[in-house]
Amino acid sequence: MPLSVDLRLAKPLALNVTFEIHGFTALLGRSGAGKTSLLKALAGLLPSTGIPWAGLPPESRPIGYLPQNSSLFPHLSVLQNAAFARRGPDRLNRAHALLEELGIAHLADRLATNISGGEAQRAALARALARAPDLLLLDEPASALDAITRDAVLAHLIDTITCKNIPALAATHDPAIAALADWLVLLSDGKIIRQGTPRALLDDPGTTEAAKLLGYQNFWSESGILYTIESTRIELAQTGRPARITSIREQGRHLRLTCTAPEPFTLLPGAEAASFTANQMVHLLFPPDAKKILAA
Repeated sequence: MPLSVDLRLAKPLALNVTFEIHGFTALLGRSGAGKTSLLKALAGLLPSTGIPWAGLPPESRPIGYLPQNSSLFPHLSVLQNAAFARRGPDRLNRAHALLEELGIAHLADRLATNISGGEAQRAALARALARAPDLLLLDEPASALDAITRDAVLAHLIDTITCKNIPALAATHDPAIAALADWLVLLSDGKIIRQGTPRALLDDPGTTEAAKLLGYQNFWSESGILYTIESTRIELAQTGRPARITSIREQGRHLRLTCTAPEPFTLLPGAEAASFTANQMVHLLFPPDAKKILAA
């Protein structure tokens, strides 16, 4: 069963949102869009009206909350951090079991200041899970992780949540993280503009703002119709839309070309593009199945 959210928030910015949480749900929006405020409202840390848990104080809400950068207590050990939300004589044993499940039991006696970003993320997750929450809130879960460990830690995080059957809402500005979600919610100007599976939204962004949030970079009009297309789907051909190459840059195993046609386009062609030069005229081909129609 999805968890329905219908919240109104006046400060620190106005939000009026209605959406659903299915499994691991990503809340995708630009910096400053209100993602953190929305999580805090759900956690009861900001005054709001609506559902769920309207009027309940933070300590009475069945919420596990991972703020940005984990926010572990620096003077406590990893075990003490994990046990902080629990009460009763078995609190340390239960916390230690969670550390074992997350693969960091060997860090139990280490101070929170003496562990890596990925380890801190797992310790913070253990602390959140210790409350046996009905909903887990994650604020930019990759913000404290380096590029090397990010994918592995996020995959472990999502697997843990899925195995425990705990719905989660992860605020992020990164389309790559949003693509890992079971359900995707797009936040813009204080409102939810789209929601659905990542595949469905990528296949049909609907609006320019939604497409930009999802990582689309190319926009143009034909016969009064506005289109977008992924950079990897634009082809170089003998005929097509005339364009001038403005820059060529290596991007891993690809070349990244920027062109004007006269709109700016970014594409990632194969190795055959290595023979092209800046200011050269080329033709861009947009496969019909790759073109996405956008609302005006």
